[in-house]
Amino acid sequence: MESLQMESSESTDSKLKTGIYTFRGSLLNEPKEIRTTVHWGTFPFHTFHLRREFDNLACLTIWDKPIPKPRETQRDRWAKRPCVLRFRFFRDIVRSAMEHFGFVPSEELGLVFYMKMPKLSKIKQAERIHKPHQVRPDLDNLEKATLDALYAEDAVVYLKTALKIWSLEPRIEIWNLK
Repeated sequence: MESLQMESSESTDSKLKTGIYTFRGSLLNEPKEIRTTVHWGTFPFHTFHLRREFDNLACLTIWDKPIPKPRETQRDRWAKRPCVLRFRFFRDIVRSAMEHFGFVPSEELGLVFYMKMPKLSKIKQAERIHKPHQVRPDLDNLEKATLDALYAEDAVVYLKTALKIWSLEPRIEIWNLK
């Protein structure tokens, strides 16, 4: 297995710090493009049963399958297991997008993980969409991977709300709640 090779291209207005940023790299010797976006919007507080209402919150979206944090060992420094390479690739995507957009995560975060729907009939997909995702990967491992990608030291986070739901298009939404 080779190390990661990354290129990035942008298609956004850097004055607004919103738009689309495409991350290009290779993962396990396969070229891969990941789309990331930043927008301002209203956090879905009703989904979390919170009583706060805020508009104009920054949201960084990674349009790819959410990656859980693997259990790393000393051997992973040279062994290059696929699960560890996927996590490191994900971490590089998040950090590159944050740098490109100037996105600074706050100490209060809202994380929404949209998990890919399995191949089912249209009726079963319609029943399952935006319902709780109660199978692996675990929510806490998804949170760990995202926080490790966002922060050098994630002890600064004092409020975190997270949700894992079914969706037709997998992605991660990272909301600044402050």
